[in-house]
Amino acid sequence: MSKTRAQRIVQRTLVGGGLSVVLAGILYATSFEGGDRLLLGGSVLLSCAGCYEAVRMGLFGSKASLPAMWLAVIVVAGIWGLTWDSSSPFQAYAGVPWQLYWGTLLASPLVGWVVYQLARLPQKPTDPVRNAPGSPLPRFVALVCIVSALVCMYPVRLFGGVESLIALIVLSKIGDIFGYYCGNMWGKTHPFPKLSPGKTTEGCLGSFVAGCVAGVLCQTYGLLPGDEVAWLSGYWAGGVAGATVNLASQAGDLFESSWKRQTSVKDSGTWFGPSGGMLDLVDSLLASAPVAAFTWPVLFGWAF
Repeated sequence: MSKTRAQRIVQRTLVGGGLSVVLAGILYATSFEGGDRLLLGGSVLLSCAGCYEAVRMGLFGSKASLPAMWLAVIVVAGIWGLTWDSSSPFQAYAGVPWQLYWGTLLASPLVGWVVYQLARLPQKPTDPVRNAPGSPLPRFVALVCIVSALVCMYPVRLFGGVESLIALIVLSKIGDIFGYYCGNMWGKTHPFPKLSPGKTTEGCLGSFVAGCVAGVLCQTYGLLPGDEVAWLSGYWAGGVAGATVNLASQAGDLFESSWKRQTSVKDSGTWFGPSGGMLDLVDSLLASAPVAAFTWPVLFGWAF
């Protein structure tokens, strides 16, 4: 017997509340000394779980892709750790040109892709990827996102502190929450019927408004740097941060929906009941974390 809409909302709310408590504990743990390293290790575990789900869905056509993806995740995280950890022999954190920061940000996903391809070479003759759905370009983007996007939380924590990490997660997920409830209460039109049939225009707009307001509130209450260091005066920097992260989060959600449509699955997994799998849980961060890592150093003058 299928659940009513109200029952589905209640069940998803309860699951989301439980996951929020767990997330709060993890964020609290990252506030201690060495929390940035803990976060880096956690992002590796989350990315590896996402790789498992993507391969299990058939997104990359072969289960033999999994070890290569895991290796790519470890290499990407290693690049950030070796370059920016304060105890690293590079001692980059002590004050380096901004070029190194964006160089690391741009190079790490490409290095991850190269590592994946090299690790796949011995398997290609007997286990081709030609059965994977879709065209090579979307699969390349999907691989880069799954392998390297979550690691971008590491520089957010490293330079912005645990407060900015909390702001990133709040801004990434607040849109999901408001979009879900606004869509269920008022949603009538469906702008992406083939890609994401459940998403509504009203839900998207509610998500965006909530994201912008949340960005201003994050700056007001100190989760994002204040006016004295922000690139834009007043609370405009917070509003811009909220808007860009929200748009990226919605794009990440749509992109992950496209993976599920390609592989003909409803959810990426069943680990979190009505909330789906790991990729369903972190889909917004797959785009918002890189966007924050690119834009927040400019908006808030991190470490440069």
